[in-house]
Amino acid sequence: MQAVVLAGGRGTRLRSRIGDLPKSLANIGGKPLLEHQIVLAKQHGIEKVLILVNHAAEQIVEFCKQRENWGIEILCVDDGAPRGTAGAVLSVLDLLDDDFLTIYGDTMLDVDLTRFKCFHEKHKAAAATIFTHPNDHPHDSDLIETSEDGIVTAFHPYPHDPGIFYSNKVSAALYYVRRQALLAWRATATPLDFGKDLFPEMLRAGAEIRSYSSPEYIKDAGTPARFDKVCADFASGRIARASLASSQKAVFLDRDGCINVDYGHIDRPERFELIGGAADAIACFNRAEYRTIVVTNQPVVARGDCSLQDLRTIHNKMETELGRCGAFVDAIYFCPHHPDRGFIGEVEALKVRCNCRKPATGLVDEAVEAFNVDRSQSWIIGDSSSDVALAKRSGIRSILVETGAGGLDSKYPVMPDYTVTDLSEAAKLILTVHPILIDTASDLTAHVKPGDVCFVGGLSRSGKSVLSSAIAEVLRGRGFDAQVIAIDRWIRSVADREPTVMGRYDMNEIRKVLSRLVGVRSPETHDLPYYEKLGRVSHPRAEKITISPETVLVVEGAVALSLSDMVLHGRAHTFFVDIDEELRRFRVTREYSRRGVDREAAASIYSSRQEDEAPIVLASRARAEHCIQLRAIELIEAVG
Repeated sequence: MQAVVLAGGRGTRLRSRIGDLPKSLANIGGKPLLEHQIVLAKQHGIEKVLILVNHAAEQIVEFCKQRENWGIEILCVDDGAPRGTAGAVLSVLDLLDDDFLTIYGDTMLDVDLTRFKCFHEKHKAAAATIFTHPNDHPHDSDLIETSEDGIVTAFHPYPHDPGIFYSNKVSAALYYVRRQALLAWRATATPLDFGKDLFPEMLRAGAEIRSYSSPEYIKDAGTPARFDKVCADFASGRIARASLASSQKAVFLDRDGCINVDYGHIDRPERFELIGGAADAIACFNRAEYRTIVVTNQPVVARGDCSLQDLRTIHNKMETELGRCGAFVDAIYFCPHHPDRGFIGEVEALKVRCNCRKPATGLVDEAVEAFNVDRSQSWIIGDSSSDVALAKRSGIRSILVETGAGGLDSKYPVMPDYTVTDLSEAAKLILTVHPILIDTASDLTAHVKPGDVCFVGGLSRSGKSVLSSAIAEVLRGRGFDAQVIAIDRWIRSVADREPTVMGRYDMNEIRKVLSRLVGVRSPETHDLPYYEKLGRVSHPRAEKITISPETVLVVEGAVALSLSDMVLHGRAHTFFVDIDEELRRFRVTREYSRRGVDREAAASIYSSRQEDEAPIVLASRARAEHCIQLRAIELIEAVG
């Protein structure tokens, strides 16, 4: 394979940074830009590089000699008068291989070129494959439109029609090109640019052009501000971390009810409305180097309420509105299927059971492979129990947001790792609070051994489940099997309750199950109940859990510490979570309000719990080895 580097630019705008050097020799991290490009190409099996030079050509030629051509075949050719990017390549057509990679001389990149090449070679009919990516300013960028399978259908230069929503897909000025496809254009008048002239002309002439979309780092370093940014990114390691040759951390986002207001089935762009703060949260993930990937069920397509083109327009609106706020998503994966029949106008071919409809893991599995995602460093965020079930099946941490369905759909008897109000709080949890939580949990569990039991107690809405999830996460990070057992699973159905907090739980059954779990001598599977918050109904044997003698149980709940006497001294570790009472009151009343209870009734519930629950729970505080004021909760709830 051959690479062509367009290194003839004068670099006039960079004089304040590079003096009289050609811009290809601009120093980034102690190495000229050209060397970064050639070393990358060599790493991915490219053994021939054609460098098109002009301004200060002798400096580039001499530099290559000094480096002994990096042990590969290097040819420097003066391309003469400025012809534009495509014109320069057309002028050396006879020197090109059948397929070649085109690199602009002022771009800094760290891209998995092998993946890019494999994609290009897979599509034999493509005249060229353009490396594309989203950016945080699509409104003033030249955009590319593609079909669902990545065939370029249109180029949309800036400025754009304000009445049209465009996909956030921008050319990164990196191309694989087939020489045969250029033969018909070799006599075309110059100057001729690839992006603005040649590719649009080829498309109009019927050529197939493909888009290869990737979040990897490739940036123009041709102005002082951009050059300084590239240098800073290189120094911080950001450039290397973005390569798909390295594993990536990701945030998988549900769409309806998480990113946008869920008005039921969103079947047209007019019904798409971002939830307040969602765009800013996604921008935070972007800046923190999380691959931000939407995974969404869209049965409106199977129902016949919305065509694939309509769905594409809805997603284009989402990308447009995110872009206006400086945010972007790296990819959108959707399931158009629905298993149930009987809808007027339904699409028969899509009425199937599939492996991509959440909570099936097909969409996540596809994204994990495409983006080389490290599941252990990633998150799934959504508003429904299917999102939480998806996370559990995928082996990824879950965050339930209380927007949209807020987890009250109860389709699946699962409990999230973390629960927050909305996507803004999810970003705050992941980027700011979670590291503090992990440090806290790590210190608290220094002496926990396999087979031990952690009991986490405290008043309702004090942060017990948050700390418990962090404890389990820390223990798993040490190689332990850790399972969170939420006492709230044993809340009685409302018709079966007895007075006081102890009467709200089936304490006999809790003790019976916990006794079995603590006493296992070999791996066993047990059934756990599930309490449906909205219907206030208990469902027995709703979820299965597998326990071994080495499993660390993390038992959490308001009355958890009252159970600590079931475990031998030395195997039990007891924690009580304190919280500012005004903050707790706010959290309790908000929880009941989202379940449909009016404000006055929610306040009344809080007051009654202060009488029949608080004294009993606070008395259990004396059983705790550690009392924790969970600062993390205050950080999540803090305004701004």
